[in-house]
Amino acid sequence: MHKSSPIGDVIIELTEIDSTNNYAMRLLNEGMAEHGLVIRADFQTAGRGQQGNTWLSEESKNLLFSIVMDTVRLPVESQFMLNAMTTVSIANLLMTEYHIPDIKIKWPNDVYAGKKKVSGILIENQLRGSTWSNAIIGIGINVNQSNFPDLLRASSILNETGKQQKLKQVLKKFLAIYNENFLTLQTDYHVHFNLYNGLLFNKGQEITFMRNFEMYKGKVIMVNDRGELQLEVNGRIKSFKHKEIEILLS
Repeated sequence: MHKSSPIGDVIIELTEIDSTNNYAMRLLNEGMAEHGLVIRADFQTAGRGQQGNTWLSEESKNLLFSIVMDTVRLPVESQFMLNAMTTVSIANLLMTEYHIPDIKIKWPNDVYAGKKKVSGILIENQLRGSTWSNAIIGIGINVNQSNFPDLLRASSILNETGKQQKLKQVLKKFLAIYNENFLTLQTDYHVHFNLYNGLLFNKGQEITFMRNFEMYKGKVIMVNDRGELQLEVNGRIKSFKHKEIEILLS
């Protein structure tokens, strides 16, 4: 794998697949995936979100793709920084290219317009011993879907701007941002970490969350560099890992 090849130089276009992440993982395990390979599908039969959730998407309306990354030169403890850089890149796309207001990042990896989700990511890391060898980054961006019958808190670029977009153009614009941000990740990853916290959903506000089937309240402080959400609970700062708590949206 060569780091110099820009991300998205090679794009595999599929009509239908179980999930682009699964397809990317199969290619990687067979030694057939170079760094920067992008796999895009019109439709996923088993698109996956965080915590085993399925990603629901109308056929050919949204951008569903995965990126194969060579992460061997990145420190293994900076896995969250790749997550931060990816979510920040999507936020950049929505803010700069489509001028969508009130873009926020909902911990750990969803991008919202106001109180509605426009994009989500799922990163699967491959470790070989103590080396972080690869990451497969699955990204879903709602582009031209206008109705979300099963999701009350979903939106799209179309719903936010009133304009249809060409999916290939949206992908091209995203990849331009992503390539630039990946270079920064290798030299100064704190840039993305600070931007991530700057866009953090509900930052400084009190939220209700569930832990071990009990409800608590806490004020959102920030996300630390290990990707843990820091909340002020009863006057003390506590750090929570993803899946340790569930945030209840009002």
